[in-house]
Amino acid sequence: MTSSRPTVLIVGGTGPSGVCIVEEFLAAGYAVTIYHTGRHEADYTAPTEHIHGDPRDETDIRDKLGSRRWDLAVCTSGRLRSLALCLAGRVRRLVGITGQPVYLGTMQPTPAGTLALPIPENAPRQFDASGYTGKVAIGEDQLFEQHRQGAFEAVVVRYPGVYGPRGSLSHEWAVVRRILDGRTRMVLPHDGMAYFQRGYVENLGRLVFLAATVAQASGEAFNAGDETVLSARHVAELIVDELGAPMELIGVPAQWCRGAYPLAEKSSLILDMGKARRLLGYTDRVDAQTATRLTARWLAGPQARAMEFSDVFGGRMPYADEDRILDAWQVARQAFESHARH
Repeated sequence: MTSSRPTVLIVGGTGPSGVCIVEEFLAAGYAVTIYHTGRHEADYTAPTEHIHGDPRDETDIRDKLGSRRWDLAVCTSGRLRSLALCLAGRVRRLVGITGQPVYLGTMQPTPAGTLALPIPENAPRQFDASGYTGKVAIGEDQLFEQHRQGAFEAVVVRYPGVYGPRGSLSHEWAVVRRILDGRTRMVLPHDGMAYFQRGYVENLGRLVFLAATVAQASGEAFNAGDETVLSARHVAELIVDELGAPMELIGVPAQWCRGAYPLAEKSSLILDMGKARRLLGYTDRVDAQTATRLTARWLAGPQARAMEFSDVFGGRMPYADEDRILDAWQVARQAFESHARH
C-alpha cells in the first residue's frame, strides 16, 4: 500500500487492546497494515490493510511480509523472535508486547506472594519457567540485542491483566456471570484483598502508541497498566453497584475456594508506572473505577453473550460447591463469634 502518510504494521490488532492500538494510529494519521490470522475481524473508524496468515509460523511470516517496509511495527501477538528477525532493517522501530509474567516470582497464588511492590522494569526476570513464561525474557533480550546491532529501535511493553470490551480472558466475568445467573451471594477469596495490576484496553492502546512514537522510548522497556490498582473486592463491589445487583460478597480464606474468583486468588502484584509517566508522558485515558464499570456493562450486554470466556480467568467453581463452602463458613463463623463472646 503506497502512501505519503507514516506507516505502521500491527501484528494482531483485532483483540481487546489491539483494536485500541489500531485506533490510536488511525487517529494520528498513520496508514495501518494489520497482519493476523483472520479468525477474528474488527471494525475500525478508517480503512486498514489486512494481511491474513499465521504470525506464529516462520515461513508464513517471511512469505506474507516479503520485503516490505514500514516506519513502525507493533507486535501484539505471534512469534516475537521470528517477527523481529524478519523485520530487521525494514522498520525504524519495533515494539514488542510481552507481559508481567516475565518478572521472577509473579505467579504465586495468594497468600504466598513475597514480591516487593511496586515492581520496576529492572526487576529480576525469569528464564527457567516452562512454556510461554520461559520464553518471554529470551525474546526481550533478542530485541534489545538487535537494537544494539542497529536492526531497528527496540521497545518492550509489558502488559498486565487486560480488561475491557472484547476480552475473553476476563477476571471480571466471575462476578458478572453470577449476577446474570441470579446469584445473591459470592465467595470472595481472602476477602478480596489482593491488589493485582490490570490495564484497561483504551489505556493500553494509548501507552503502546506512545511507546512506538515518543523518541525517548528507544531501547527501553515499559510496564503497562492503569495508574491506579484496585483491590479484587473493590472491583467486585463496583461491578455489583454498576449492575444494580443484590449480591453479598463473603470473604473466605483463598485456599478453601480455589477457582471461584481468580482475581482475588492471585498474590498482590503492582507494576511501577513511573517510567511510562516520566519518559512517555503517559496518563490513563479512563480511570480504573470508570473502566471497571464500563467493562461490567459490556460483559452484561448482548455482544458478550456470543463469547466463550476462559474459566482460568473468569472462574470455574460450580455453584453447588460454592454454596457448600459458604454454608460451612457461615456455621464456622457463627461458632467462632459465639466462642469469642464467651
